[in-house]
Amino acid sequence: MKMDTFIVDCPLCKARIAAKLEGLVTKIVRPGDEDGPSGDRLYVGACPRCGTPLAGESHQVGWEGQETEWDQWSDVVRVYPKPARTFSSCRIPRLVTDSLAEADKSLQAGAHTAAAAMFGRALEALCRNVLEPGTSAPRQPGEAPPPKKKKIMLAEGIQRLRDGKFIDERLYDWSQQLHAFRNWAAHPDEASISRQDAEDLQTFMNAIVLFIYDLPDRYEEFKTRQAGRTRSK
Repeated sequence: MKMDTFIVDCPLCKARIAAKLEGLVTKIVRPGDEDGPSGDRLYVGACPRCGTPLAGESHQVGWEGQETEWDQWSDVVRVYPKPARTFSSCRIPRLVTDSLAEADKSLQAGAHTAAAAMFGRALEALCRNVLEPGTSAPRQPGEAPPPKKKKIMLAEGIQRLRDGKFIDERLYDWSQQLHAFRNWAAHPDEASISRQDAEDLQTFMNAIVLFIYDLPDRYEEFKTRQAGRTRSK
């Protein structure tokens, strides 16, 4: 079936639009191949409202004759312009990055409440990673496992991040706001979450991950380079 448009999020119009399809690249690995079935598509087009060039990707989620009547593809996620934020630190827990990625997909789909919930999940995972680092001491043979600790929840985690000076007052205030929005998202109240609010929460989460992980790593790399220059003189 010929496609003339694809549904994607336009960051300028801040809406889901039917972009005119100008180019399509499909890569498919058929079932039975060594690495198993997979399929990827890259869509290129432009917003019919503002003319912004757009590129998006989707992945095959169903195969004709393999439990589905026809090939099925995931929703298109924008990869240009303004792709999802990436970070350089290898210390960021996967639960944090996965939650941020899910939140970005929710934003692009117009699911602002779901995005807020995922941002809260990301912040709670960050709190636990910073405040409850895993121990590297192995348990000895015959030694009883340690009693399970009560996991840090979001409100406590935010307070302890500030008390431990992991974050400053501004990031603490932002965290409190995110906590409130996460609670709204988790309970069936009448309050709704706007796209602008969800995008602001995304900006904050990117900032706190940068502050906690990326900036310290970059500074340590900078100091190492400076020390190397000093020794070479």
